[in-house]
Amino acid sequence: MLANVSVLIGTSTPLCRLPDCHEPVREGAESERRHTVTIKGFVVATMVLLVSMLIAIAAPLFSPIPASATPGFARQTGISCQACHTVFPELTPFGRRFKLNAYVFINVKELQVSDEQRQRTLSLSDLPPLSVQLQGSNTTLGRGVPDAGVAGDLSQKNDTQFPQALSLFYTGKIADYLGAFLQVTWNPSSNAIGIDNSDLRFANHAGFDSIGVPDFIYGLTMNNNPTSQDVWNSTPAWGYPFIFSNVGVPPVAKALLDGQLAQESAGLGGYLFLFDHLYVELGGYRSAQTSFTNATTGGPGPLDSTSPQARISGVAPYWRLAWQQDWDSHSFSVGTYGLSAQVHPSGFGESAPRNTFTDIALDGQYQYVTDAHIFSVATTWIHEIRKFNNVTLADHKNDSLDTVRLTGSYFYKRRFGGSAQLFSTTGSQDFTLYCSPSTFETAPSPACPGAATGTPSQLLGSANGKPTTQGATFEVNFLPWLNTKIGVQYTAYSKFNGRQHNYDGFGRNASENNLLFVYLWTAF
Repeated sequence: MLANVSVLIGTSTPLCRLPDCHEPVREGAESERRHTVTIKGFVVATMVLLVSMLIAIAAPLFSPIPASATPGFARQTGISCQACHTVFPELTPFGRRFKLNAYVFINVKELQVSDEQRQRTLSLSDLPPLSVQLQGSNTTLGRGVPDAGVAGDLSQKNDTQFPQALSLFYTGKIADYLGAFLQVTWNPSSNAIGIDNSDLRFANHAGFDSIGVPDFIYGLTMNNNPTSQDVWNSTPAWGYPFIFSNVGVPPVAKALLDGQLAQESAGLGGYLFLFDHLYVELGGYRSAQTSFTNATTGGPGPLDSTSPQARISGVAPYWRLAWQQDWDSHSFSVGTYGLSAQVHPSGFGESAPRNTFTDIALDGQYQYVTDAHIFSVATTWIHEIRKFNNVTLADHKNDSLDTVRLTGSYFYKRRFGGSAQLFSTTGSQDFTLYCSPSTFETAPSPACPGAATGTPSQLLGSANGKPTTQGATFEVNFLPWLNTKIGVQYTAYSKFNGRQHNYDGFGRNASENNLLFVYLWTAF
């Protein structure tokens, strides 16, 4: 007998409530399935999850700025952007469940193929969930930076980019229980297209009535940026600022989890969402550097000492634990996440000693969401323990770095609003590590007084060997449409790379790195 082929019209199928659905079903079928889950089914689901975690820890061999909400999801679901987002890209409780369920909720025409046992073997949307993101901006620095070609001169203070970023997304269902958030972005610096934040996800439901768990979500996520798979906006990948200037002066130090592995790693993890409150995830990451070409093989690997960034040795375990509570118009979450990686810096071979970076983080988020008023608070603290077994990279074998952010935002009718953030990075004094523009990723260049040799690095270094960078960001927004945001963002530094005044030893002050960033951000 030939396989059955059918085309379903999504509007003929009743919408179902997340997290109870993955695809359109007959009325009552999902409820019946949930109430007939057996102990055997639970054991099988648990085994699948455990096996996936073992795979994540053993060998996630997968092959690289920030992304946003996309109209592709709205096209697939037939639901307005505001169902999943307060103001894009921040997620609502409904949006978090949509992501946990692998982006597969659909309400449009599908091409479906079934086998002889009426098991569905293919499910393709008649309208692919594609979308485009466009960003344009103008940045004004407090003072121009040193001219790279003329000694003693300065660059322009203003920089206009149109586009600042141009992205194409596939965001939605691939098959039953399988969905994706895939993004490619044109980068103006390299004038090239590369992979951006991407998440391939499988999810399903199971239950165990005998222990009081009638329904839970279990799933797998494959992604290229630790915390990009997270459903809360309190972790780095989807935390504020959601968009920022790419021409500002970078601080001398950032934690490993704070974007250092974005699009330069690949990971696999397994997760559970229990009791509609508890989220548990375990996974692992390996280096997957998209900008590397092996000089011997001519291919994108294997990585060696010539790789431009530090490379993870083996697998770096990642963990996430969070508790959330939703009631009326309120939502609250608190959690912890972290990663531990042994790395080889660029310029060091596989036989060289490995440095170890362990990030332990706490985070929390509160939301109040109504049609008229939206108020959010998010915070995170990342404590990084740095152990340098390569003694030439740092003054001390053991250093630490602490990053804290506290963000609040308010929007009126998703039309007018703004945000404010306090941020702080502090850490151990280390002249060799911080006086040059190098970080743990590369071998040090000459440092500054207090280290063995050399002078501080103009603009990028820290003359006192401290990574302290502190300040505040303020932003106002206007959204003429739900998919278009106009913003004015100002970042003020009270300290930069260790000092308020003359932080680099060449007379530059922290306030001269202040940024006025005006942007247009739209997705369609």
